Amino acid sequence: MTESDSAVPYDYDAIVIGSGAGGGPAAFELTKAGRRVAVIEAGGFYTTNDFSRFELLALRNLWWTPRWTSNYEIGLKDEIALGMGRCVGGSTTIFTAVAHRMPDWNYKEWFESTGIRNEEGLPFSREDLEPYYDQVEKDTSVRQYTEWDEGLKKINQGFTKLGHPFHSVNAYINKNCDQSGCLFGCPTEAKRGTLVSYIVPAVLLGAEVIHNSTVTKILFSSASGEKTKAEGVEYINDMGEAKRLRSRTIILAAGALNDPFLLWDSGIDEASGSSPSSKQIGRNFGVNTATIVFGRFDDVLNNWVLHPLSGQMEDFAQKEKGGFLLEASEVMEGPLSFAEFIVDEEGLPLWGERQKEILRAYKHYAGVFVNIHDENDGRVLRDRETLQQKFHKPITNKDKERISKARELCREAFNEAGAKSTLDSIYASHHVQGTCRMGQDPSKSVVDLNCESHDISGLYVVDGSILPSVIDANPSLTIMALSLRAAKHLKSLPRA
Repeated sequence: MTESDSAVPYDYDAIVIGSGAGGGPAAFELTKAGRRVAVIEAGGFYTTNDFSRFELLALRNLWWTPRWTSNYEIGLKDEIALGMGRCVGGSTTIFTAVAHRMPDWNYKEWFESTGIRNEEGLPFSREDLEPYYDQVEKDTSVRQYTEWDEGLKKINQGFTKLGHPFHSVNAYINKNCDQSGCLFGCPTEAKRGTLVSYIVPAVLLGAEVIHNSTVTKILFSSASGEKTKAEGVEYINDMGEAKRLRSRTIILAAGALNDPFLLWDSGIDEASGSSPSSKQIGRNFGVNTATIVFGRFDDVLNNWVLHPLSGQMEDFAQKEKGGFLLEASEVMEGPLSFAEFIVDEEGLPLWGERQKEILRAYKHYAGVFVNIHDENDGRVLRDRETLQQKFHKPITNKDKERISKARELCREAFNEAGAKSTLDSIYASHHVQGTCRMGQDPSKSVVDLNCESHDISGLYVVDGSILPSVIDANPSLTIMALSLRAAKHLKSLPRA
């Protein structure tokens, strides 16, 4: 920024980059407090009337093009498909709305990872997030989702025989749910993601949503002897025009896959003097590596009709007990995604006549979604020569052992439930985390307890990237709670 720029009034009190689980709650809370807020979203602004069961259209309009790991570059065989929402509401618009609080044992892992402490200097604990969980659950109408589909009922018969019954999930879905869609956007407003619970209310209170627009740079300024400050953003709007907006508060909530690249493009290394904290950007990447085990039954299950992942089994969620969480039932809610996910006995994607035969029996399949507790040992980076984005996330022997045990248990339960055959799937992740971790120690983290950058005053990161280590629950509720916590801090600061 130039000296003349610094004399220009700020356009907003806060600019929020991204509108998902991290950006939505913060944008609403700040707007409700009378702050001038702009939300810049790379995807489109679709509302209830735009959502349908047209799978291909939804995949094109609402999802980022799947990004894959580049594990072959580090000598590994297995790759992971990385999925995220690209629309107003982010991933909360297109994912399954499962809303569970982080288990108690994960707090200990957070402290061990980054030394994160609360305002009293004690290790960050459940009590520090409870009031924000309470608020999010109220805002988003979280309830126990008991409307089980026929596939889950069938699956649960098998697991119950093995002594590991499924239990109803909590979900931000109200009683208006007519089971007509979830991964393609909810056409009834029953799913209370950030689009419905936070972004639309924020707009009604005066927030501006700039959609189909991509932030290309966060602007920093520095004066002699002072800490570098956030000053605004540059972005490309939906007409392809380069624009600039000024604010002393920038909330980065673009997702764990996107945040590192935007920070690097903004020159954070230079602005921070290549600080220890800046060197943590893009590191500590975790994904809760996931896979699905499908079972084929004689019964017609039409498993796509009801809400996917209506039940879960946590008996093995802790690392010491197995390190995998099971959710059901699942067929990816559409035949196109199902066809992309299924693999043969060698783990290779199916095609040809065998794939066609399986797809003809699509209505007879139900599945169990396996999420493992993997490590934050991955890395997001950019190739120095090609500038291509790279995602390295090892699937270790320990990870494979967890996946193998989970698959073995699922197949045994499917057999007990009367399944005629089973199928495995590719590896995938919809829980990308950890690339800008929150913590006390700048040598181990990127942002502090209030989600503010250790290096740049006024720059906050509030999304899945700040989670110090992977959690054994769907992360959206925790991200929303952290967003509300950051917003409380921001409301205590003077206005621009």
